[in-house]
Parts: sequence; structure tokens; C-alpha cells
Amino acid sequence: MTTRRTFMKDAMVGAAAVSAAMPLALTRAASAEARLPVANQGVKIKIVTAEPLLVSYPGGGLWVLTRIRTDQGVEGIGEGFCESAESGRAVRTEILKIAASLIGTNPLGINAFVQKFKPLGKGRFWTSAIAAMEIAMWDIAGKVAGKPIYDLLGGALRTRIPVYQTWGAFDLERSIEKMAAAKARGIQMLKCDPFVTLPWRTVGERIQDLPRSEDIKATEKYLTRLRNVLGEDYKIGCDGHWRMSVEGAKQMAKAMEPFKPVFFEEPTTRPDDPDDLKAVAASTSIPISTGEHFETIEQAANAVASGVLSFIQPEVAWNCGILETLKMTSLAEGMGIRIATHGHVSPVAIRAASHINAVIPNLFFQEHPASSWQSWPETLFEPLDRLEDGHVILSDAPGLGMKLNEAELKKRLIA
Repeated sequence: MTTRRTFMKDAMVGAAAVSAAMPLALTRAASAEARLPVANQGVKIKIVTAEPLLVSYPGGGLWVLTRIRTDQGVEGIGEGFCESAESGRAVRTEILKIAASLIGTNPLGINAFVQKFKPLGKGRFWTSAIAAMEIAMWDIAGKVAGKPIYDLLGGALRTRIPVYQTWGAFDLERSIEKMAAAKARGIQMLKCDPFVTLPWRTVGERIQDLPRSEDIKATEKYLTRLRNVLGEDYKIGCDGHWRMSVEGAKQMAKAMEPFKPVFFEEPTTRPDDPDDLKAVAASTSIPISTGEHFETIEQAANAVASGVLSFIQPEVAWNCGILETLKMTSLAEGMGIRIATHGHVSPVAIRAASHINAVIPNLFFQEHPASSWQSWPETLFEPLDRLEDGHVILSDAPGLGMKLNEAELKKRLIA
């Protein structure tokens, strides 16, 4: 008997069916170039500069921001995902390739921009560069309309976004201390990486090795301590950080089951592989989650088609931006999958994710690193998110609802 779930799964096999299943998806029957004149009708506004901004933050990291300026004096900011100084410079290089083509175009043609540039490159640096520009365009669109981005996306279902925080890749006692403090501040869910003795891996690498008995014991010790501090019913997620083989993930999942995590995130070195996801899910009662590494809707559809995911965790600064993330959330909604957006980025991409989370019906939690910013404190962005009782409180300010502090920007720009 065909059920809604099996129908949706079968429908995702073809790219045309994937597009049909997503209300925000654009048909590709016409070329992106043919749509540009339509996209540019209406408000007369043109891009005059589009620049990447590499900025430092305390601790030695950097963020890759973009700033798009227009002939009407309206400007927007965006962000592309990076994990290191090397990847940050790689994203900046890709942004520069795109920027020259945008001068003189209408920043409100967001659909056309994504459909034109997405096929012109591949890989996470390219999709992060597209995201950086796309988010900045949405910021401009909101300011032109005098509305927050969530209003342009159909209107908010909520302006209080439940958030969780991650204290995971640290030693046990430091993690416990940070998590206990977050719970005391009203955070209702936390995520950890309890696999403290496992080595780091390369995403996509096929491995066969298994965790040692001491690895399993270390994980059990970590989670026992965590439950003793946070309580038996407090929500915790466990992030595998793509460090295990399929068989290794099965063994570790079995060891984690008594601790009742709400999900097991990216359990294997191929975190978006449908066969790997199916194999791990079949071995455990713990819900499976993935999605941080989704670069495009096509990749997300491939993973979701496994039929075993309970959550996906798209990163708006990595996967081509707000429109592509919304497509992923619509795809997930049709399969009964909930959303827990990834978020280890600057306040810009976090704010973009919050606007998405305001409008989607299948939100679970948003990952939010506000504790990190509060520890310096962060002064590059004005205003920062307001957190209250474990929720981000979204304002009705136009666009993203924030601006750059120019004096601080000058201090932190990296050549």
C-alpha cells in the first residue's frame, strides 16, 4: 500500500519531482538568464560594490562576511561558512569571482542570482560564497521593503526561537561546567561530543575500523557524568562529527541508548550517504540527524530519501543561503522530519537562520553560540540577539535587523 511517506520517498528520486515537492523551488524549464529581466522589474536599485570582509574574533578565528552597497544608499551584509583561516580565504576568493558579475544588477533578483550562479561552481567554498551574497541581498530586500526578512518569507509563525547550545569538543569537566551554566541560564537543550578519545577524520573518507573498548567506556563515562549533572530528562544531542565507520557507529549507538539522547548527529565519515544512514538507524532506537554538510537541495534530497532521518541541520551560510535552506525545510516537512539548524558562525548567519526558523512549521531547535559571543563581548554587530528563557527574541527591524560597527570593523579587518 502506498503511503504518503513512501510516495514522497519515491518522488525524490528525480530532480523534477524534488522541485515539485518544494513550494519555493524554481522550475528550471527556463534559463536563469531569461528570468533576469523579470526579476529586475519593479524597484530600481543597483549594486555598486560587493566585497568580502575577513574579520577576526578573539581566540584566533575569523569570519567571512560580505557587504553589498547599492546606488540608493541601502546596503546589506551576509556571511559564508568557514572552518579555518585557509578555508576563509578560499571562500573570499570565490566571493570575488561572483562580485564582479553583480555590479549594476538589481539585488532584489535573488531567485535569479542563485539559479544563475549555483551551477557555475561546486564544493563548499563555492556554495558558501553564494550564501554570503544571497543573505546580503535578503538584507537589502528587507530594508527596501521596510520589513524583516521573515515577513518577506510569508510571515512569522513565531518570533521566539528555541535555541540549543553546543559544548562538545572539550575535555569532560570543562564541558560539564559549561553545560551546567547554560542550563542555569534557561537553555532547554544542549549538544555534546562525548566521543572524546576518537580521532578526527576527513569527511567522505571510507573507513572500517571500530572503537576500542576504552573508547566506548570513555563515552559512557562522559554521558553518565552529564546525566548526573543535567538530569535524566534534560534534552541532550550527541554529535559524532563524522568520526566513525558504519559498524563503529552501531557499536557506539548501542552504548549511548541508556542515556536517551534526542539524536545521534553525523555518526559516520560519510554523513549524507543514504546507505550509511539506513544501516546505523536500523541498529538503534536513537533518532538520526545530519545536514551540516548539505551544500545543495539535491544533496539534501539524496540523504532525506534514506527515509530514516528524524532531524536535519542545514547551515544557511554553507548551502547557498536562505532560499536553498527553505527548500530543505520544505523537503523535510513532507517527510515528517524536524529542523535543528546548524550554527557555529557569526551573528550574521545566526540571524539569517532565525528568520528562516521564524516561518517554518517543522522547527525543533536552532543551534546558537551566543555564550561564545557574550564571553568577549562581541561588539562588531549592532544589535546582538536578545536571548530570554532559552529563546532568541526576533525584532521587527527591517532586513536582518543588524548593522556593522564601522570603528570595530576597521580594527578587525584581515588583509
